[in-house]
Amino acid sequence: MVRTLNDPAVRHGGYEGYRTPVSAEDVTAKLEADDRHLFLACRKGTPIGSASLKDIDLEGRKAEPGYWIAPDEQGNAYATEAADLCLTHAFDELGLHEVWARTVGDNDASNRVLEKLGFQREGVIGEHWYGFGRDVDEHRFGLLESERQEFSGAQDRHDHPLAVGSEQSVSVRHRRRTDSVLLSRP
Repeated sequence: MVRTLNDPAVRHGGYEGYRTPVSAEDVTAKLEADDRHLFLACRKGTPIGSASLKDIDLEGRKAEPGYWIAPDEQGNAYATEAADLCLTHAFDELGLHEVWARTVGDNDASNRVLEKLGFQREGVIGEHWYGFGRDVDEHRFGLLESERQEFSGAQDRHDHPLAVGSEQSVSVRHRRRTDSVLLSRP
């Protein structure tokens, strides 16, 4: 996992969080943070990435998601699946009102993940992040619980690869902190 987090293709999407190489201690600190719920994405039992809710504000009823998938596993909808399960956790289990996200402006794949899940692009902050020798825009997205319900209701969840009970559904074992949540697809 540490090696993958240090891959430039993964680090590109999170300039603010990954300006220096990531260590095992950095990963442990994130697992132990009180305001973060981390989900481990696995395929056939092998970790291929993670998703998280961070800056969880239970009183203000909001949080920010984050996700990454190993480069050789990208393009298989794993990030969308992991982020969708984070939203289920945020709205259904934590009772949050809003989930907001930010992306590096040229991270088209991450922008598509959010748009597929019903997020609305709420703005752009010009040249807000610096990384890898250049300044880039930050895109802001938001999703309210009521919008999630409307978006989810408009989808035929039985035909969606994330549908509970479908042949392609994920198995989820919910645990907290260092035990994480394991997202696994056959």
